Amino acid sequence: MDASRGFGLAGETARESILAAATGAERSGYHSFWLSQPPEGSTLEVLQEVSGITASILLGVGAIPLTSRTAEDISREVSDLGLPRDRLRLGIGSGTGIGSLDRLRTGIVRLRSLLDVEIVIAPLGPQMCALAGELVDTVLLNWLTPAHAKTSASWIRAGADNARREAPSIASYVRCAISDDALPRLAAECARYGSFPHYAAHFRRQGVYPIETTIRARDEKELQEGLGRYDDILDHVVVRAITPNDAPSEILALLEAASPRRRHSPAHRSGTT
Repeated sequence: MDASRGFGLAGETARESILAAATGAERSGYHSFWLSQPPEGSTLEVLQEVSGITASILLGVGAIPLTSRTAEDISREVSDLGLPRDRLRLGIGSGTGIGSLDRLRTGIVRLRSLLDVEIVIAPLGPQMCALAGELVDTVLLNWLTPAHAKTSASWIRAGADNARREAPSIASYVRCAISDDALPRLAAECARYGSFPHYAAHFRRQGVYPIETTIRARDEKELQEGLGRYDDILDHVVVRAITPNDAPSEILALLEAASPRRRHSPAHRSGTT
């Protein structure tokens, strides 16, 4: 099975690079385009602009924390911006502090009552994965090996079984670098996430260092092989681009190398580059 493929960037990436990546992703056959929610600003506003220059690619935000925005706030912004709801994949998160599981459950239920849109959460541990299986449309995993992706998928499907519903679509960000010049940024990203207690626990659960959940490819063939290890486990693999400076040319080079249209090219089958 070949999982469909998406492309993702940090929400704080320069607008020029985001717009180039979104149009490039649609042109290259990607199924979805994702942006994270930065501490400041609105990713939904950026996705509104992206929706105006693309035609069909799904648009995802992962994820808006419910400790900074209420379900009512989020629903109002989606409506005010006129975002295409059939294309939107609306990611929400529990935020920080105690009661995260109950806060997320309540937020999902409330948002469903307000807005007809596909809801996404990004769980790490078994309880959040079970909640995802029980309630949401798409699950966006993050920072995991193929082996742990399989484990997480089993937790999600068990949650869906317990709720007597069909399992949601299971996706994951996979951080990818294809240039030696990008490795310092990848290392910094690993160190940053490894410093967060909930992510540190996530890596301990897997028994790996953060860097072991990423793809550090020397060329297109290695990149496609690394991404292919997730194909039989997930429904959707999101290439989370790590480049030296997030320049449009750097991002587009990685985007093309990871393109779903190139994964079965003769070069990959023959082992040539």
